[in-house]
Amino acid sequence: MSSTTRPLRRDRRAAARAAQRDARRDAAHRSARRSSRTGSTSALLRLTIACVAGGGLLVAALLLLNRPPATPTAELVRAAAPAGIPASGLVLGRADARVTVDLYEDFQCPACSRWGRDVFPAVARNELSAGEVKLVFHGYAFLGPESTAAGRASWAAEQQGRFWDLWATLYANQGLHENAGAFTRDRLIAMADLVGLDHDRFVADLDSPAATAAVSDARQAAVAAGIASTPSLVVQGKLLEGSGYGELSAAITAAHP
Repeated sequence: MSSTTRPLRRDRRAAARAAQRDARRDAAHRSARRSSRTGSTSALLRLTIACVAGGGLLVAALLLLNRPPATPTAELVRAAAPAGIPASGLVLGRADARVTVDLYEDFQCPACSRWGRDVFPAVARNELSAGEVKLVFHGYAFLGPESTAAGRASWAAEQQGRFWDLWATLYANQGLHENAGAFTRDRLIAMADLVGLDHDRFVADLDSPAATAAVSDARQAAVAAGIASTPSLVVQGKLLEGSGYGELSAAITAAHP
C-alpha cells in the first residue's frame, strides 16, 4: 500500500509544480502582451502627436511661404520740393551755383528713399539754400518694371515743370517691396493728381513713347558714366565714396573752398 501511495504523491507534487510553472508562464505572457499593447498605444499616441504637430508646422510654413507680399496702402501721401529753392527741369538749386552735384537714383531703391529722408533735408537747408550747390537728377531705373513706370511718371511731371514735387511724392509712397504695386499706372496717376498736375496731359505724357525713351536713355547714360549703384553722388565730376551728409558736405567744400 505504501508503495502505491508514494508514486501518487509524487505525481501530485509534480502536477502541482507543473501547474505553478504554467501559471507563471501564462502570467508572464499576459504581462508581456499588456506591455506590448501599452507600448504600441504610447508609440501610436506619440506618432499621432508628432504628426499633428508636424502637420501644424507644415501648414504654418506653407502659409508663410505662400503669404502674399505686403501691398502698399491705398492711402497716398503728398510731398513737395523744399520751398524757396529754385527748380528747373531736373535741376534743383541756383543755375549759377559753382558746385554741381549729380544724383543718380532709382525710385524703387530703399537706400535712395533713406537718402531723401536723412540727407537731402540738410543739403536743402544748407548748401542749396545758400546757393552753393545745384542738384541734378539722373534716373537709373534698373530694379524692374515699376522703376521704369516711376521714371516715366517723373518725366511726365518734368514736362509740367513739377519734377521735384513728384520726386518727393514718389519716395513718400515707395512700397515695402520692389515691383509689388507701389508704382502701378493708377497709383502714379493718383500721385500726379495729388501734386496738382494737369491730369490729361500727365496721362498722355506718361503713356508716350517719349517717356519710355527718356527713361531708357537715362539708364544708358548712367551705365556709360560708370554708375554701379544707387544712390550715387558725383560732386563736380568726381564720384563720391558714400552718400552721407558729412561726406557730401566735405566734398562740396573741397570743390569750392
